[in-house]
Amino acid sequence: MTLQSQTSDLLPGFDHAAFDSNAVFRVLLDTMSRPGRIYDLPVSIATPDGLNASATATLLTMADMDTTIWLSPSSATKSANDHLKFHCGCPISDDVAQADFAVARIDDDLSFITRLSMGNAEYPDQSATLILMVDDITNAPAMKLTGPGIKDSHDLAIKNLPASFHAWRTENHHMFPCGVDVIFASPTQISALSRTTRIEVI
Repeated sequence: MTLQSQTSDLLPGFDHAAFDSNAVFRVLLDTMSRPGRIYDLPVSIATPDGLNASATATLLTMADMDTTIWLSPSSATKSANDHLKFHCGCPISDDVAQADFAVARIDDDLSFITRLSMGNAEYPDQSATLILMVDDITNAPAMKLTGPGIKDSHDLAIKNLPASFHAWRTENHHMFPCGVDVIFASPTQISALSRTTRIEVI
């Protein structure tokens, strides 16, 4: 197979690379600084099998050749691997402990989250970010969020979020300034939990 035929099989990235990546980056900044707020994905983007649009846009914005990505078994399709390697130039690892970004679906086996890098006292920024693909994000009263970036409190609901996630997230919060940040990615929306966010399950 020639290089030309290989690249012709790949999906396009952003329609307007600089403009679209900047738009997504601004949304991600707002999402992390205002935990629990729900933001619409500001671009339309082709999605490889295994990823949804918000996860794809986040990775194309944040990942580069110095960013290691881990994909869950349900996400690690050939299409997703080829797409990320071509558009981001990023290494994709089989070891979740090495990941800068770990990507999974809400209905995957999430036991891997306990192996995500939490950084260390000298370099807390070397922790992983978990991108969890979900069907829907709402402000229904399922979790009550408090902490930096939240005035009083904020409600957030993620359907089918398992109890094991909440147990891990409580421990994760207590490790500050270390800890994993979480991005919830529905097909059209993004929300996040910063490591500083406190959660009360309602």
